[in-house]
Amino acid sequence: MRHLIWILCLIAGPAFADWTYVPTWTDPFDGYDTRAATTSNADGYQLHLYRNPVGRVYVLISLPEGAPDLVTTGAIATLTPEGADPKLIEARDERGRVVEYALSNGRQMRDRLWHGEGQAPAFGTFHDILEAPTLSVTLTQADDTRITTSWAMAGAEQAVAQALGISMNGTPAGAEWEDAASQALLAAMTACQFPKLDVECVQKVSACSAKISETRDIEGFESCVTQDP
Repeated sequence: MRHLIWILCLIAGPAFADWTYVPTWTDPFDGYDTRAATTSNADGYQLHLYRNPVGRVYVLISLPEGAPDLVTTGAIATLTPEGADPKLIEARDERGRVVEYALSNGRQMRDRLWHGEGQAPAFGTFHDILEAPTLSVTLTQADDTRITTSWAMAGAEQAVAQALGISMNGTPAGAEWEDAASQALLAAMTACQFPKLDVECVQKVSACSAKISETRDIEGFESCVTQDP
């Protein structure tokens, strides 16, 4: 039933076009499929936030076509959430035994942001990213020149909640919320089938489902369904 929520979310469309929830996205370094929150800026640089199979949260940046390659080792980038301290990112071609270094293939770079345990980070770079109005990154290119680009974080809440299962700026998330939303949708759809299938009821439930997919408002959905035409 949990898949029904994602389907309805995709049908309704994101509230902010700049951020998108991707239900199946493939990590280019390790090849696993996961859910991701993604966005592209005016320069064509893509930003991806996602979890690996054991729950750790990563940021991955993809370069636009035509942009010079990145360095593959060394100080590859500096992440700067607006209003917070910058984070220097170092890439290596071998995995560290204790510290997990960033990875770069020249066109993409990946770095771990958070261990992923709990509802949301209380401090650190990932916390600062979730709180910041914009995220800037200065990338080191293969010719040792640097370029800075940025993304707006406004509108990321729903995509982040769906992809990572954590709350951002009050937007609910997590398995408990998903189960409650599933039950609300199932109850509404079931009511449309007795004593016989009511097509208008189904259409109303589908229309009201935007309350869940766009604003994650279960009470608003239930109120919408029960309102007289």
